[in-house]
Formats: sequence, structure tokens, C-alpha cells
Amino acid sequence: MNQITDDYPFVFVDPKSVELFELACKVARTDIPVLVRGPSGTGKEVLARVLHESSARADQPFVALNCAAIPEHLVEDTLFGHEKGAFTGAHKHSMGFFEQASGGTLFLDEIGEMPLELQAKLLRVLQEKQIYRVGATTPVSVNVRIIAATNVDLKYNIQNRLFREDLYFRLSGFNLAIGRLADRPADIEPLARIFVQKHSGEQRSSLSQSALQKLLTHSWPGNVRELENVIARAMVLHENYTIEASDIAFDDLGLGEPMQAMEPATAMSEASSNVSPINSPTSNQSPRESSELHAILRALQASTNREQAAEQLGMSPRTLRQKLFEFRRAGHEVPRAYARS
Repeated sequence: MNQITDDYPFVFVDPKSVELFELACKVARTDIPVLVRGPSGTGKEVLARVLHESSARADQPFVALNCAAIPEHLVEDTLFGHEKGAFTGAHKHSMGFFEQASGGTLFLDEIGEMPLELQAKLLRVLQEKQIYRVGATTPVSVNVRIIAATNVDLKYNIQNRLFREDLYFRLSGFNLAIGRLADRPADIEPLARIFVQKHSGEQRSSLSQSALQKLLTHSWPGNVRELENVIARAMVLHENYTIEASDIAFDDLGLGEPMQAMEPATAMSEASSNVSPINSPTSNQSPRESSELHAILRALQASTNREQAAEQLGMSPRTLRQKLFEFRRAGHEVPRAYARS
């Protein structure tokens, strides 16, 4: 088993994880840009840290930026910094993330959420290895290794003019894909024990066999992030330093188990007057797709707008919109009231 740090655990026990780790170590020896793909919560940033710690840049900074978490008007300043007097309130020079990561690695998470205008500027930086601080006329040379990550289909975004094709090819010098936690079940137990240790403090708590069995049979739609949340909750509920199956409580968004299809009359009574009811799963839907789609539609029904629903689901509004389009494109029944952009 491998583990990076207590704060960033990534175990490689399942054969799929071992294969991924060995591939990452080979890629780490080079400076080739890497695109890490995988669902939310699978550990893309941790894999980026594996790449950094296994590289010749390991003793230099690792700087991470979540592109979806920065307001659009601040992204350029965050990435490239600014000069004194560049705008109101710019009382002194400020280094952006590119300069902060000098000599090391810059990790751009949720790269698919970066605005198109900034994508063009990022492409120029990758080509010229120079940045312009906001308000500056002279470039600054930068030496960083770029690792980007996404949980969306960038090729679909390219087709719909949401992402630049030339930037995609610049970022994807090498592609690494992390699978869902449910697809690498041998990692669940060691990860769970790491999280128990992390959240135990001085209690030195442990997992009972019944609790472990309950963890192993869950589908983990929220992946590693959900597993840590479940363990953290169990630490609050457990007694006598042992986590029992009764202490394990899963998220209630309906993602873990397929939800029962709502009857049209019931759906109409719960939905607002301008929202269509949730339809039953189509025959070609997998249980996972069905449960995810139902959870999304349920969140939309319970929210006053798409932004609120996205926040409840733990994703950006843009990601939510894309998921709805992808479900419709795949032939799943999505009410038009929800699918509108």
C-alpha cells in the first residue's frame, strides 16, 4: 500500500490502482503536461501530488488551483498576478499562481470550467513559457510543470465550443484516468482505515467487521470524498472505540441506491407548475445512471434555481447543465424545463 501524506491519502491496493500508480511514476520522470480525468471525489489532486512527489521537481512548490472555485473576474489575477496600480485596490505587486509554482508544479483542477477568454491566455503561456501580470507590459518567464484535471468530457465541450481544441492538445500530453471507487473495491478497506485513524485523534478507534462489510457493499457515487465523510460521521456516532454497522450512515441524495421512480401524480404535486415530473428510468439506463439522474432531478425540484441545485449536488452550475445535456444526448428522459440552458 502506498500513501502520500495523512492529508492526501491515496492507496494502491486494487490491481487497477497499482497499474495507475506504476504508470504515473513513469510519467513523473518527464515534464510532459498531464491531464487527469475522473469523476468528482476520486482523488485527482492526490494523483497530481503523486506525479509531483515522484518527479525531479519534488523539492519545489506544488500549487493547486480549482478553476471552478475562482470568480471569473479574478481568474486572470489569480493565475498571473498583478502590478501595483493595475486596478483599484492594487496597492502592491502580487505574484500569481504561475510565479508561486516557479520550478515546481501547477495543478489546474476543474480545467473545463475555465472561461474561454482565459483559455486563450493560458494557451499562450504554455506555448511561450511567459506570463504577463495584470497591468504589466513586460513578460515574466516561468518554469512550471502543468497538471490539469477534469470530471467532464472535454471532447464534448470542444464540440460545443466550450473548450479550445488547441488547449486540450497542449494539456493532454499524457492522459491518466482514475476510476470510480466502486470500480477498485480493494482500495475501500485500507482507505477506510486511514480515515478512521485520521479522524480518531487519540481515541484509536477501529472498524468492526459488520461496519466494514457495509462499506464494501455500498456503491460510492461520491467516491473517496464520500467515504471520508461517512467515516467522519461514524466517528461522531460510535461508542466504545469501535465503529459498528449501525454507525455507518450514507448520504441521502439518492445516489447510493437506485431510487424508486415517482408516480406522475406525485411528481406533479411536488414540482412547481412550470416543471415536468421525473420520468421512470428508460430500459437502457444503468442503475448508476438512473440513480444519478433521479438525484439531479430531485435536487432541481427541491431548489428555486439551477445554481441552488448545483450547490446541493456539490458541482458547478455549468457541470450540472452539461450533465443534463449528456443525459438527453444519451437518450435518457430529461424534462425540457430542466434541460434548457
